[in-house]
Amino acid sequence: MSRQLQLRHIVGQRIKQKRMEAKLVQRTVAEELNMSTEGYARYERGDSSPDVELLGMLAKIFGCSVAELVTETSTALNAQAQHIANLMDGLGSSDRDEVVKIVEGVCAIAHKKYKKVPPK
Repeated sequence: MSRQLQLRHIVGQRIKQKRMEAKLVQRTVAEELNMSTEGYARYERGDSSPDVELLGMLAKIFGCSVAELVTETSTALNAQAQHIANLMDGLGSSDRDEVVKIVEGVCAIAHKKYKKVPPK
């Protein structure tokens, strides 16, 4: 599968996930977008790619950012970040700073081990 097809599929999954989180059916979203239900369903299946304007409209309908619709890991990362925040809850500022330094060190080791370049 080409990278373009993978991205369409990922975006489609994210759109479907956000629609379901908003407890909306495809028909309702399609009506908001002034399109057919089948036309909207093609985006969720990854058969078609929404343009930037449509992504903005979808984000508004779902109450999220466009970035949340187009990034494959934002939900998982947000859940992990929230978990870490919960673990650090109640720690003082200096203790939180120390935890961040430790995590940065562990991540540096993991990136080196797997030869990944950390994002800047």
